[in-house]
Amino acid sequence: MRRSTLGLVVVLALATHAPAHAQVIDDPEANVVDELVVSAKLPGPAWWRISDGDTTIYMLGVLQALPEGQGWDKSVLERRLTGAFAVILPPEGKAGLRDLPAALALRGRLKSDTPLDVAAASLAPKLVRARATLGKAPDAYRQWSPLGAGVMMAGDYRKAVRLEPAEPERAIARLARKHRVRARPAATYKAMPVIKTAVRGHSAEAGLVCLEGVLDEVNAGAGATRTAARAWALGDVRGAISGPRNFQRCLLGLPGMAELERRGTQDEVEALSAAMKTPGHAVAVYGVRGLVARDGVLDQMRARGFEVSTPGD
Repeated sequence: MRRSTLGLVVVLALATHAPAHAQVIDDPEANVVDELVVSAKLPGPAWWRISDGDTTIYMLGVLQALPEGQGWDKSVLERRLTGAFAVILPPEGKAGLRDLPAALALRGRLKSDTPLDVAAASLAPKLVRARATLGKAPDAYRQWSPLGAGVMMAGDYRKAVRLEPAEPERAIARLARKHRVRARPAATYKAMPVIKTAVRGHSAEAGLVCLEGVLDEVNAGAGATRTAARAWALGDVRGAISGPRNFQRCLLGLPGMAELERRGTQDEVEALSAAMKTPGHAVAVYGVRGLVARDGVLDQMRARGFEVSTPGD
C-alpha cells in the first residue's frame, strides 16, 4: 500500500539478511519478470509505457521511501504531465479521527508484560547492538512485544538515517498540481480493519521475524537502502529492486497483509484498464517491484491485451 497507517505499520524496505526464524512468507512480489527489468535510456527513474490504439499511460516505478536530499531528474515527468488527463497514484489506506480510540487500543496490544529481552532472548546480541547504534538506553523498547518493538525501532531507524516515506510521491503530486492535472489514488481502503487483523491475529513467530528484520537493518547500516535509491534515481531497475526487503516480507507474514498486497495490485490494474478507455495520455505511479513482479501490474496488463514497452524501448 502507498502509505503507512497511523504509524502502526511502517512499510519500509528494511534488512539486508534473511531472518534466522524460518517462517514461510506469502510474498506476492518475490519473483520478477526479467524481460521487464530493463534500465532506462531516458534521464531519471525508469518509465514503462502501456498503450493501445488511442491511449498511452506512462508508468513510473517508485520506491517506498527516499533518503533525505536524494535528488532525481524530473524532466521526463514534467514533459509527460503536460497535457495528461490524469495522474493515477497507488492505492492508499486512510484513517480518521474517529479511528483514534481504536488505534490507541491497538497500540496497547503491541505492549507486553514480558520484557522484550525475555520474549526475544534469541535475539539478545542483535538487540544490544541495535540499541547502541540508535543511541538508546539498554532498557529501550523493554515494554513492547517483539512486533511492537520492531515497529517502534523501525520508526526510530527511519528518523536516524533520514528516510522520507512521503517521497518521491509528494514531489510527483506537487508537479501534478503545477501542471493542473488531477491526481487520485487507484483505490482507497479503510485502514483500521487491516491494522486490527494484523495486530490481533499475528503469531509470536511473526513478531520475532519482524523484529529480527529491523535489527538486521539497523545493525547493517543504511548503505544498501541508499545504494538502491541512487540506482532508482539513475533508472537502474535491477539495482533499485535489489534493495533490502526483509521488513516488508515480515509484514506480509502478518494476517491479511498478503491479501491486501494482491488487492492493491488488482485495484491498480482495474484503474489503469479504466483509464485506457479515455483517448490521450496519462501518468501512473506504482512501486517499482510491484510493476515488474510476476503476476504484477505490468504482467496483468499484458495479459489483458495491452502493449507494454520497457524503459529501454
